[in-house]
Amino acid sequence: MSLGFDPEFAQVFAPMAEAMAHATPPAVGDVPARRAMWEPIIGAASAAQPIPTDVTTAEHHATADDGTQITMRW
Repeated sequence: MSLGFDPEFAQVFAPMAEAMAHATPPAVGDVPARRAMWEPIIGAASAAQPIPTDVTTAEHHATADDGTQITMRW
């Protein structure tokens, strides 16, 4: 038996998979490069499935050890 994705799941995450297809992982410990690599991937996933108009969100922020602000959405 082979495994496969649900067609709806595959359609929603296709942009994220495309963004990841050519990504080369940065060296371990290279946090800025890893963040830079993931930004377009996460952006593609967000664009693929926009937040419905009847859902409310709130943004919160955390500060990483290196001082970078990380946005979290609830």
